[in-house]
Amino acid sequence: MQMLIRLFGPRCRKNQEDIAARAAEVIVHVLFDVGLDRFLAGTILLDREFRLRFYAIAPQPSPAILASIAVSELDEAHRFRAQVLEAGIDAPRLAAHTRIMADSIMGALRIRSPALRALPATRRERRGMLRR
Repeated sequence: MQMLIRLFGPRCRKNQEDIAARAAEVIVHVLFDVGLDRFLAGTILLDREFRLRFYAIAPQPSPAILASIAVSELDEAHRFRAQVLEAGIDAPRLAAHTRIMADSIMGALRIRSPALRALPATRRERRGMLRR
């Protein structure tokens, strides 16, 4: 039965909002795992399945990579570093700054990836387009 549901059931398609939420999760996870300096020296990649990945060192170019951005290239990275150092790991402030950083990463990835720009912004937008 599960196989039939997977084959013929509705599929959950990605949208830009989901990917931005995942970017915020990746940022927090990396901050706690490797620290702020290594995060800012790393690279965020978007693969063909619209999954975000963090690499401390940029991997070789591959057809599986839709877009990549060195975190240190972002203007927001310097402000993010100052804010995190000032606030520490205070959950509410970190969440606010993480969301701003995730938006900055998404903006840079949208510039580099036409496939990402082609995704609907939110789920509701896609549903509205299907009903027309």
